[in-house]
Amino acid sequence: MSSERLTFSPEDVAEQLGTSAWWVREQARRGRIPHLRLGKARIRFLQEHIDTLIQHFTVEERSLTAEPPPTASLDLTALGATSRSLASHRRRPHVQGDSQLF
Repeated sequence: MSSERLTFSPEDVAEQLGTSAWWVREQARRGRIPHLRLGKARIRFLQEHIDTLIQHFTVEERSLTAEPPPTASLDLTALGATSRSLASHRRRPHVQGDSQLF
């Protein structure tokens, strides 16, 4: 058998990634990152899980010459006001809102 480790604990992964073991366990518990579940509570990771995790959370460098992505229109008047939003604006007159709501 090789001396290379087959599985890693959340503490091992956290040390490699520079984060907390709590964060690693929480992401695994929520199913956001690949992992092995041994028994009811024991979480372990393979090297390929760690590699996938690093790849998934890697932020690619954006080119400064590239076109910015199109943004959605901020005009929400088509949605209309709800009774709840109108009541909220009436309770908070100091908040600047759309005068058409009243």
